[in-house]
Amino acid sequence: MKLIFDWVSSFYEETPPRGDEEIISLEIFQKECGFAVAKVRLGIKNAAGLLDKKYAKIGIQDGERTETLFAGRLVAFPVGFGRSTTQLELIAEPDDYQAKLAAFSDQNLAEFHAIDKHKEEESQILFDDLFFSSDDLKNPTVFLEGNDKIFYWNMKNGELSLSDINRGRRNFEIDGNEILQDSIRVRIAREPYKTINLKLRASWIQYEYGNVDLLPMIAQKFERRLINSFTNIKSGIANLFSEKNGYRLAYCNINEINPNAAGVLSDCPVLSPDFYYQANAAAERKKVRFKRFYFDGKLVIDWAYKQKRVETVNVKVVNKSVDQGREKNIYLKLKAIQAPKKYPVWNCFTYYGEGDKTQYKNEIFECSSASVSNENFEPEKWRLVQKMPDALRDDSSSSFFATARGKNAIKYAAQKAIALINYSSRYVEIDFCVEAKKFIDASVDDQITILDDRFSNGRIAGKIVKTRFIGDAERKIIKFTIGCATADVSQNFEKLNGVKIEIPNDESRINPADIVRKIEIINPPEEQLAALSSATHRSVSELKSELNKRATKIKVSLHPLTSTRVVTREVNLPEIAL
Repeated sequence: MKLIFDWVSSFYEETPPRGDEEIISLEIFQKECGFAVAKVRLGIKNAAGLLDKKYAKIGIQDGERTETLFAGRLVAFPVGFGRSTTQLELIAEPDDYQAKLAAFSDQNLAEFHAIDKHKEEESQILFDDLFFSSDDLKNPTVFLEGNDKIFYWNMKNGELSLSDINRGRRNFEIDGNEILQDSIRVRIAREPYKTINLKLRASWIQYEYGNVDLLPMIAQKFERRLINSFTNIKSGIANLFSEKNGYRLAYCNINEINPNAAGVLSDCPVLSPDFYYQANAAAERKKVRFKRFYFDGKLVIDWAYKQKRVETVNVKVVNKSVDQGREKNIYLKLKAIQAPKKYPVWNCFTYYGEGDKTQYKNEIFECSSASVSNENFEPEKWRLVQKMPDALRDDSSSSFFATARGKNAIKYAAQKAIALINYSSRYVEIDFCVEAKKFIDASVDDQITILDDRFSNGRIAGKIVKTRFIGDAERKIIKFTIGCATADVSQNFEKLNGVKIEIPNDESRINPADIVRKIEIINPPEEQLAALSSATHRSVSELKSELNKRATKIKVSLHPLTSTRVVTREVNLPEIAL
């Protein structure tokens, strides 16, 4: 095999090999996820033009077949610049490598945004931007945080691709006899991970919006399920509730009604029984009846309530394939999961003009028919614009990790842990040298299986983590370093896909049905009647005075709202065993 060195005008120039310079010696080194570096000593033919050169290609010729071995650019001013030889250093870093990394990010980000992350996916979760800020996404390595892939830069053509940490694209079998004598070295590169403890934390402001019509609830407290009294309590009902403590009177319309208007068989009395009064013992005994008032209508209150929530999930990922190993604690705080407040939340009894936009539950709507809203949302008056573009979706949620997106976040965090375990399982490293001719094409994108009785089962396989080509006119050898895992980790991600994440429900949120703590009717009409019947009166005015003293009153007690407390919850999940 003959080494060939050619000057070229650009990294990607394709020209037939010429042999512009004589190669005295050559060393090419490449490590995983890095650019290859070549150190070459040349026999100079035209030293005067050397300083103008920038790009070069190195090839290898075997008979009539010539193959590019390395393409790169000069790193610095030549060293060892003698009269007949000089030493150059080149790097296989293409000029457009940053554009390639950016394109990689753009492609992955586009694919990520096309996924509905609010649906629970059975397939592997490759990426979740809740773990990164928007600036982080400009860094292409964030897309490799949760899988077994690293960048591979081809030193022949500068192409970028992904390489598996534990398994190579191709497998080269090497017989132990092909390994140069006394060149093999076996060592422990690192201690593997036995346990990774994950702690995920999400925080958000929980908002609660709602409304309730109090009148039907108040009416249930009266014997006839109708608000009624022998005193006119209309103004008292209307002023029953004022804006305070987070509650607001949204709508009030109290009407006096005829309870018997629906039919002659109705048994709602509109007058009291006879009450008697007598001015003195000698006076004639007289009787009087009092009007019974009935009321109906609406008394709607609404509320806007917020509190900070912090939810933490703890999960342990255990590597069962090793007896002993390191323990690692990973604390992850998720980025903003809050629903954006670009549009106001829908409110009852509020005027909306055509084209106005509002949030309702987890969707954004545009008003299609101008009107004042009722106490219930009317979909026919609105046009759906889009789903909420956020992680939490419904910002009244009392749990994030119980949502589909939250469960996916847990799985993605576990996926990051599994990637670390898979990488650390490659803790045995083997160095050895072979003649280059048969294995010249092997790179850090491949793996090697050594067939040798000195290893268990007569063989051991590992991913190539380093290559070093050393050559001159006489001899060409390659030194390989392979990383070997003692157990098969290829199924670890598949095991995660089968894990079911169960988050217990958390009901610590405002429920509209529980807003009213207590409704009390003071002096209901039955007690008014009993009071008037239990005493003697000398005039109608005394009866009226006694009745007014016992006017019906309504007291409504609501659960207090506060925006100062922080609701925290910690959930411990079963361990994930690999």
